[in-house]
Amino acid sequence: MTENGQQHGAVVTMGEAALTGWRGSVGRAIAKPIAKRTRFDPEQIEAVLGLILLAYTIYRVGRPLVRAARKQR
Repeated sequence: MTENGQQHGAVVTMGEAALTGWRGSVGRAIAKPIAKRTRFDPEQIEAVLGLILLAYTIYRVGRPLVRAARKQR
């Protein structure tokens, strides 16, 4: 995907897509000040925040499933 002459990778696109709803509002608000203080673009920071939230969500859903599977043995 090309946006403003920049190519976004699949990981960046997935991270940005993970920021929806109130998490997206908070992520975008946090990304701007961090981008001003670092060499990263706000889009890159949003992608990282989105991937962190996505990983945490997968962990929260997967952990009870793994526990349930282990109990049935």
